[in-house]
Amino acid sequence: MRRVLLEGVQAGMQLAQPVYGLNGQVVLNSGVELTEYHVSKLSELDIKYIYIQGEALLIDPADEAAQSARNEIVLNAHAALTEVSVGKYVQMGTVKDKLLSLLDECCIHKEIQPLFTAMQMCNDYLFKHAVNGYFFATMMGISCGLEGQRLRDLGLGALLRDVGMITISRDILNKPGTLTPEEMAIVKKHTEKGYEILQRNSDISLAAANCALQHHERFDGSGYPRGASDSSIHEFAQIVAIADVYCSMTATTPYRKALSVYDALAIIQKAGGTYFNPEYIQLLAKNVARYPMGAVVRLNNKATGIIKDYADECKTKPIISITANAAGERVSQTVTIDMTANPALYIAEVS
Repeated sequence: MRRVLLEGVQAGMQLAQPVYGLNGQVVLNSGVELTEYHVSKLSELDIKYIYIQGEALLIDPADEAAQSARNEIVLNAHAALTEVSVGKYVQMGTVKDKLLSLLDECCIHKEIQPLFTAMQMCNDYLFKHAVNGYFFATMMGISCGLEGQRLRDLGLGALLRDVGMITISRDILNKPGTLTPEEMAIVKKHTEKGYEILQRNSDISLAAANCALQHHERFDGSGYPRGASDSSIHEFAQIVAIADVYCSMTATTPYRKALSVYDALAIIQKAGGTYFNPEYIQLLAKNVARYPMGAVVRLNNKATGIIKDYADECKTKPIISITANAAGERVSQTVTIDMTANPALYIAEVS
């Protein structure tokens, strides 16, 4: 795949990526062989470039500086993945290796590396937030059948969704406490700034760039920067928006404590149809452990325990080892409760 400026587009070329209009709708699908009519229509739509079938331009193996930068990015990203606590919060299973392989592919483009470096230098949380969002968004993409270049575009869009933050003053980004309305307005500009940055990059598709522009748009039109709603929000941006919010809620910051997986997922599911597409929320629910292994839980009978295993493949029916009774007294003997065999009991709180 390679990018071609519109003036270089010719009839007979085959699209490698769909062409999207300003509202995120597909104008031409991938695989289409272009005609003179298509080329003229692209000009009318003010499309600046398209992606056609061809050899991709990757890092020159002899460029040691570029290779070193890529290796550092991937190493740091792996560390961020460890902090997500795979197996405790995420049901990655057999897709873990695929996710890491896709991450490596996303980082292989030489022109993309300076963006990662700038994000790391700008704010350490920003980089970790980017990587964590990548893993959740990509898992959601895998769950809805995305593969190949489309899956890579989703992952890259998730990774770089907040790249516009590098244009925001450090004084504002790292400010302790609440931002003023004026400062918040500046921060909100990161969506459009990020879109502009990504559009200028020859290694990034418009679908990926739309993730930066639209990941704060909301299903009911209450988001920003354009108040887009429903299907006018690109499908990748809808997925990334959910992953972004989930990662924010489950991360500990100097200003607030992280929410549990259970609470974060409950809040997002409650926002289905209002802020988020319910269909994509289900993709997240399939990939996170609502009741994480090792989590401390309180049952409706006031007893406290630790999740030791699951009675079902979807991990919605945990097996709990009771550690304290309803009075808060530690139990002297091991008591194990299988939630499937005790329908009167349910988990009232997860910590």
